[in-house]
Amino acid sequence: MQKFITLLLVGLIASTAAEAKKQTKGGDPIVVSPEDLDSSVMSYVEANVLATMYHELAHALIEGLSLPVFSREEDAADTFVVVITDQFFNAKEAEQLTWASADQYARDAEEAEKKGLEPAVWDTHSLDLQRYYNLICLYYGGDVDTRDDFAEENGLPHDRAETCKEERELAERSWGAVLDDIKRTQAGPDWITLDEDVDTLGNSYVLAAQGVIRKEVARLNERFAPDLEVKVVIENCNQENAFYSPSEGKITMCNELSRSYVHD
Repeated sequence: MQKFITLLLVGLIASTAAEAKKQTKGGDPIVVSPEDLDSSVMSYVEANVLATMYHELAHALIEGLSLPVFSREEDAADTFVVVITDQFFNAKEAEQLTWASADQYARDAEEAEKKGLEPAVWDTHSLDLQRYYNLICLYYGGDVDTRDDFAEENGLPHDRAETCKEERELAERSWGAVLDDIKRTQAGPDWITLDEDVDTLGNSYVLAAQGVIRKEVARLNERFAPDLEVKVVIENCNQENAFYSPSEGKITMCNELSRSYVHD
């Protein structure tokens, strides 16, 4: 069974990654405008840093607000990324951010295939290509009348596309309702605090990524005020990772992960 899954994914990885890399939707960075950096590379780094931070924030909200989750929590966190991206950015920016974060899943799948790694079907996360198609589908489902070109360009199969509007409506009924409930209605203390490690690993994009996180924390504090406290920590981890620690109410954003998003 494992060998069958591997063979099935090889063709999908090759075609999906190839199609994703044909796109040129990198654009300019949205949250930060660093000088002396390649704007398309910075745009890609920014998008993936934001998507990663939103994913971990979803875990914090699920745990801190005791939200019900009726499937895998990792899938619910991926869904949150699409919903909040559409709320925080205009249509052009949201498409740019969605494209770049989806492309990273295609790259991860392609890299795993090149290394001969077996798909981690046991993992709490969906497979990279599943996350790719879920992301494309949920974003497309937010406006099927204007996003059909985006879905086609990114290889969303017709059979899946038919269900995307309903999938997105379900996401809005769940995560959209949560975001409505926690909107800030009056001045008050910040619910997210930031602790930074100034080390940049000798990489200018890592420094810029720290700026992205800093500004996004400020925006989240301005926009929302849930009854919980979350700390975001930027630090060296000796691994390419980001994670939420429930016992500490802490999101860790590793500098190594930001560096890994720098592609030529």
